[in-house]
Amino acid sequence: MNSILKSNGKSLVQKANFYYFRLLNLSYEETFRLLFKLLASILSFFVFDALRFRSYLIMSDIAVIPYSSFSILLFGLIIVHYSKWTVNHLCHGFVFRTISKEYQGEFRDIRVKKILKWLFDGVYYSTTSILCWYLFHEEPWYPTGLGGTNYTSIWQDFPYMINNKWAIPFYMIQTANHLYALVHLAIKRKEVETKYWEYMLHHTLATCLLIFSALYNQFRFGIVVLGIHDVADIILSLSRAQHDLKSIKSLMYIQYVLLLFTWIYTRVIIFPQIILEAIMHYQNYPEAAWGNKYLIVQMCILVGMHLYWTYFMMQVGINVFKKGKKYEEINTYDNKEILKQARN
Repeated sequence: MNSILKSNGKSLVQKANFYYFRLLNLSYEETFRLLFKLLASILSFFVFDALRFRSYLIMSDIAVIPYSSFSILLFGLIIVHYSKWTVNHLCHGFVFRTISKEYQGEFRDIRVKKILKWLFDGVYYSTTSILCWYLFHEEPWYPTGLGGTNYTSIWQDFPYMINNKWAIPFYMIQTANHLYALVHLAIKRKEVETKYWEYMLHHTLATCLLIFSALYNQFRFGIVVLGIHDVADIILSLSRAQHDLKSIKSLMYIQYVLLLFTWIYTRVIIFPQIILEAIMHYQNYPEAAWGNKYLIVQMCILVGMHLYWTYFMMQVGINVFKKGKKYEEINTYDNKEILKQARN
C-alpha cells in the first residue's frame, strides 16, 4: 500500500514539475493564448452577474441602458464597415503604387491592406479623441490628466446613469469599432496575423470591458479607458503607415519620440493611476461587487500588455538609434517576417 502511495505521489510531483517547466518556457504567443482561454472560461459567469445587477437596478428604479440602445451598436458596425471601405477605395491606388518594390504578389496585397487599416485607424482615433474630450471633459469623472476640468472621482455617482445625452451613442459606436476589429481578426486575419493570440486577447479584453461596463452602469470607466487609449493610437497607426509610404527619416524620429512620450504618459502613468484610485477608493456596492472587481482585473491585464508593448517600443528605439540596426530587422509587429519567409 505504501509503495503504491509513494508511486502515485512521485507521479504527481513529476507531472507538477512538467507543467511548471512547461509554463516557464511558454512563448509570448502561447502565454497570450493561455490568458485568452482563462478569460473566455469565466465570461459566462459575468454575463449572468451583469444581467442580475441590471435587474437589481431596474427594481431599485435606477436608470439603465435600454436594450434598444444596442441598436446603435449595429448602426456603428455599419458606419465602421463603410468608413473602412471608403478609405480603402480612396487610398488603395496611392498606397499600392507608393510602397516598396520589395513587396510582390500576394505579400504586396497583404501589406497594402495593413497600411490601409492603419490609415483608417489614424483618422478614426483622431476623430474619437477630439469628440471624447469635447463631449466629456467637464464631467466630474473625466481625469485632469486627460484634460478634464472638474474631476472629483472615477466612481462619481455610481451606480446611477451618466447625465450626458452623448454618452450612449459615443459608447456604442466605439464598442462597435472594437467588436468589428475582434470579428475581423477571428475571421479574416487568423492565417496572416503572426501576433494572432496577442491581438485576440487585447481585442476581447477591450470589447468585453466596454460591453460589461455598460451593463454595470460603469460608463465612466469605459469612456475614460477609451480616451486614454485613443490618443496614443493616433500616432502609432499613422507612424506605422508612414514608414512604408516613402517617409522622411527625420520625421520618423520625431514621430517615435512623440509616440513614446504619449504612450508612456497615457498608458503607463495615467491609466494605472485611474486603476489605483478605483482600488483605493473602491465603492463598496455589494450588488456590483463581482462586476466591479472583474472590470478592475481586466484593466490590470491591459496595463500588463501596455508594459509589454512599452518594453518592445523602447527596444526598437535602442536598436535603431544607438546600435544602428534597421527598423525592418527588429520590428516583429508589422508582419514583415511573412516577407522574410517568402524569401527563404
